[in-house]
Amino acid sequence: MSRLLLFCCCLLVAGGNAFVNTRPNLQVKKSTTKSLNVIPEAFTDTPETARSYFYIWFVGGQGGATVALGQFPRQFSKFKSLFEMSEEGPTAAGETVGLSPLCLYPRDISKADVDQVLSNKLSVEQMVAKGPKPNYMSEKGYLCFDSFADANKKCNPLTIRAVFDAMSTGDNVDPSIAQRKLDEFRSDPSAFKNSLQKQKLAGFSSIAFLLFLLGPIVAETCIEAASFGWFPDWPGGANLPWSLLVGPGFWTIPEYWI
Repeated sequence: MSRLLLFCCCLLVAGGNAFVNTRPNLQVKKSTTKSLNVIPEAFTDTPETARSYFYIWFVGGQGGATVALGQFPRQFSKFKSLFEMSEEGPTAAGETVGLSPLCLYPRDISKADVDQVLSNKLSVEQMVAKGPKPNYMSEKGYLCFDSFADANKKCNPLTIRAVFDAMSTGDNVDPSIAQRKLDEFRSDPSAFKNSLQKQKLAGFSSIAFLLFLLGPIVAETCIEAASFGWFPDWPGGANLPWSLLVGPGFWTIPEYWI
């Protein structure tokens, strides 16, 4: 009988627990900050600190925009020179390398032309020493394109540019890297084509990444900082930037300006 009573007590205890909420409280405390919050909390304490944050990002964004926009005429000039080179100089013709369209070259280049450039007996150090030095980096011992072209002046101009582009994304390259790349191209015929495509994609992606930073990140940060700094009570602050156009709209901002 005692065992039966003990068993019944256990059932009562277990059944009683069925009516007690044993789960933790899942209620989340409402955030006191806006849903769009790319600004550190320390800079949203007062409008003055938010304004200083805006100025920092705005000035930095202006500098970045200058660099990014400066790349477009430079890239256009480079593409134009590539098209001009495609019609210049001697070429051995014959079988081509098979350049990827992603390299954005006006035409494919001949394997024989590449072999002529790679058969140059001069070392990179000799090219640097004997060639012109049109910029600061070349004066510091870097191999510049002008020096490389001067050392291969009897070769096809477009091929000279292609071999140099396979070593660098710009017009200068560290001499040790250039020598290593040239030796690699000579020993492995496919290395040149793969390296050229890799360098070209790296150059294009760096410009695209800079534009991405200037667009969604810098612009969004400046807009939110301006919201905290000059119109913190504006009801559209939580849905920037869409609230500037679709309710309540940027035209209502003057009502909340401080």
